Amino acid sequence: MIEIERKYLLKSLPAEIQGGMPILQGYLAHDEHMEVRIRQYGNKHYLTVKEGVGLKRRETEVEISPEQFQALWPSTEGRRLEKVRSLIDHGAFRVEVDRYVGELEPLLVAEVEFSSVEESERFEKPDYFGQEVTEIEAYKNLSLAIHGIPDGPSLEYQIGALPFLFRGGRLHLVIVTNSAQSRWIIPKGQPETDMPRQDVAVMEAMEEAGVIGSCLPKLRMLCHLKGEKALYIYPLKVTTVLKKWPEMEWRKRAVLPVHKALKMISDPDLSQCIQRLTSRLLV
Repeated sequence: MIEIERKYLLKSLPAEIQGGMPILQGYLAHDEHMEVRIRQYGNKHYLTVKEGVGLKRRETEVEISPEQFQALWPSTEGRRLEKVRSLIDHGAFRVEVDRYVGELEPLLVAEVEFSSVEESERFEKPDYFGQEVTEIEAYKNLSLAIHGIPDGPSLEYQIGALPFLFRGGRLHLVIVTNSAQSRWIIPKGQPETDMPRQDVAVMEAMEEAGVIGSCLPKLRMLCHLKGEKALYIYPLKVTTVLKKWPEMEWRKRAVLPVHKALKMISDPDLSQCIQRLTSRLLV
């Protein structure tokens, strides 16, 4: 079977995605033009051969037994990856959204399959799609399994917190200015060595916004902002709003209903991510 497929990095995870199917896959053999992999997709197991590179490739796949999968799995040592796949529709097209876990987290990728090259060229991507990586070798699953996330600015990321609380039964957000007080943002900072991302989010919320609370890591979201820089946002349920905090001399703070907070934030990508994330908080 000829497979015609385009692959994209995602700016953020679509709000309609809930759950997904876990995928565990490893590579048995590969060369410049071919790869042989095994995959566990839910409770099904497959052996797949892919030939060719780029947009158009030949794929041959057969289902194997769990016992056959387990027998072959040790031969994939050093060439494995794990992800969660969700399926959503964009017009007439089915989009496969993959959230990588483990060492490849927080990578988000979408793949769209087409019936012809001409159809693929007419495809208009949705707003949450970012850079196309169809022809970039480093983003092939085989390369990810062997080498990990590619180096480069597109996957450099910061960690942010979205502090929230309810007042009068209405959801409010805590936002802050940047240190120059020229624009409104959310508390965020660089990853810290040997510190879990959610702990960094808690720390940034206290230092920059003067709020204390608990993270909701299951609702985290990865967003790509201007320049393809990623921001990993953790919702933080506020329990205490401090009167004094470390960066109060450099930043303004505001506690506002969601619609007013969104109007204050000038970055459209950040605003869109916050809007999607707050919709999850109201479910």
